[in-house]
Amino acid sequence: MNCRTVWIWHLAALATLARRCYGGYVPPTKYLIVSNARNGSIGYVPLSRAGNYTEARVLIDKDLIHPQGIAVDHKRQLLLVADSELKKVVSYGLILHEDGSLGVDEQTPLAEDIETRWVAVDGQGNVYMTDEQNGKIMRISARQVLDGDTTPTSLFSDRGNGDDGAISAPGGIATDNFHVYWTNKQEGQSLGTVVKALAGPLNSTGIALQPRIIAKNLPKAYGVCMALDSIYFTDTDHNVFAVKASGGEPMKVSSRLANPRGCAWDGEDTVFIADRSADAVFSLKGPSMSLAEGRLEKAVNYEGAFGVAIFSSAWRSAAGGSWLVAVAAALVGRWHISGGGM
Repeated sequence: MNCRTVWIWHLAALATLARRCYGGYVPPTKYLIVSNARNGSIGYVPLSRAGNYTEARVLIDKDLIHPQGIAVDHKRQLLLVADSELKKVVSYGLILHEDGSLGVDEQTPLAEDIETRWVAVDGQGNVYMTDEQNGKIMRISARQVLDGDTTPTSLFSDRGNGDDGAISAPGGIATDNFHVYWTNKQEGQSLGTVVKALAGPLNSTGIALQPRIIAKNLPKAYGVCMALDSIYFTDTDHNVFAVKASGGEPMKVSSRLANPRGCAWDGEDTVFIADRSADAVFSLKGPSMSLAEGRLEKAVNYEGAFGVAIFSSAWRSAAGGSWLVAVAAALVGRWHISGGGM
């Protein structure tokens, strides 16, 4: 028995074992998570590829007062919630049950004594939040999360930012692992409707790098999210805009909402937008490399919808052997086709 035969046999056995233990390969399920700032609850709905969404289910219905911005830390399987009344950012471990339903474990504080309404997290687990009242962009590092240190540090403030971008009652916040993006709720047309800055620590000179304006078409904006190389953001009434992360002329991609607030990209072709007055979350089809108006449809009814986030079962190690099936089957097929060996 040569090496090639041995490897094929082992890979086939691995694929068979994975199928027996976990069943055949199943595409990951994505979940839309939504906050209700009115009654202190958070719900969710599985996202169907056919677009036929079910009614929202309860995820959290206690221990929150005014949850607004939410985010998912996929690396640590955490749901992050900014609650301005609690003056905290808290986390919940996300639990994916065998029947496909979602659950959470106990509430854990990540940042305390901060009246924040919005939160974002990068791929390393660093948590970013805006402090509207004090005009600051704050951060809890991934190390602080592990150590249980709940005291956020200031990345940028509304003092000393110069003319290249500034902070004025910051609203929504997003990150692409290298930069943070935030909206301003005051003086947006002069100090920046959407502002971009490096997310890292001070540079080698010990001086924080200046933020940069990438849009200043509105005096006030709320939610912000990233889709591919574009930044989507919402105004006070009706409209959703998009601008390239590098800056440029913002494009109005929808004007059919009532009071849009938070937004989130599903990683494919849809941005979801919470509409607080419509008591619903809408899907906006069409995020692409070129900015254009998208097709807006109601995704799910949800009272007081404010913040939205996407969670994917693909990140769950407990979703288990599906990846073993896919990898093993692919490698077996490749060896059979190529006749490769070791």
